[in-house]
Amino acid sequence: MKTISSQTTFWLSITALLTMGIILVSIFSLKNGYYSIFPYFYILPIFLIAYFSPRYAVYFTVLLGWIFLGLVYLYGSPDIQLYGSSIAFFYVFVSLGIVISAFSSQLVQEKKYRDIVENSQAGIFTFSPGTSRIRESNARAAGILGYSLEEMKDLEISALWFDADQESRFMKKLRQDGKIADTEIALRKKDRAVIWVLATASLIQDGMANCSIADITEMKRIKDELIESELRYRTLFDGASDAIFLHDLDGKIFETNVIASRYLGYTKKEFMQMRLHDLDTHPETLLTPEKVQVLLSRGHLLFDTVQKKKDGTTVTVEVSSRMTEYFGMSAVMSTVRDESERKYS
Repeated sequence: MKTISSQTTFWLSITALLTMGIILVSIFSLKNGYYSIFPYFYILPIFLIAYFSPRYAVYFTVLLGWIFLGLVYLYGSPDIQLYGSSIAFFYVFVSLGIVISAFSSQLVQEKKYRDIVENSQAGIFTFSPGTSRIRESNARAAGILGYSLEEMKDLEISALWFDADQESRFMKKLRQDGKIADTEIALRKKDRAVIWVLATASLIQDGMANCSIADITEMKRIKDELIESELRYRTLFDGASDAIFLHDLDGKIFETNVIASRYLGYTKKEFMQMRLHDLDTHPETLLTPEKVQVLLSRGHLLFDTVQKKKDGTTVTVEVSSRMTEYFGMSAVMSTVRDESERKYS
């Protein structure tokens, strides 16, 4: 159940007391023939309820209008002019309630939007694609770019771009499509340091553009390092002179190098659907519980076996296995060396 804030409760109480007071004043005025002033008193509670509770303002205004009409008919003199003016005031009250309620609702929505923007973890700013100047910015955007909020206003967006060609493509796509989603761009901070951000932009009303940015410099650095590490690993992996298999303790193959395909005749895709046992002439002796126990306790294992190639021929090999990790999981790296090649080398 939604709770009502203490401030709202206070003003609702004030509105209720004020309404009761106005009703008493109305009864006194009607009984004594004072018809010209008291209807205007009803405008004040309408303003209060519409501002502090716009959701219920229309219902309150209609109810208050009916109370007003009821009082006129109960305590006023039977005068057609009084009845006519009372009905006119009724419609004035309802119209005021609707207009003020709509205006207050818009103010509430704008305040919610501004609170969301100001408290967002993403940097958000609006700019004019025509003048390329920033109009508004939240504190997060200013912090990401190293400027103060005052410095962000009227800052030329061109001053933020690291690559002029990238800026040109970005602006062209924004004008053509009206929006840009999740694009990695390089920007310069106030101190001229280069950062990478994930940017989303869209054209909004009045020809302005709204842009949100998230700093991904550290993520991109880690990603680039992982790619570089993967490339180095792949170079060493595929550049090895022996066949290498990455597999689990049950022999399921995760990865192989180029030499393994050249040596046994299977494609990498075929290897991914096989177990190490499928390559052995005596699979029942390959990874026995005893061998697995030695591998786990020592971290490495060395043994000879006979493997069969895709063409049906066999070859005696030396298998050197050691424990490793593969995508955070325990795995085994087995290096397979052709014994015949070692014998005659």
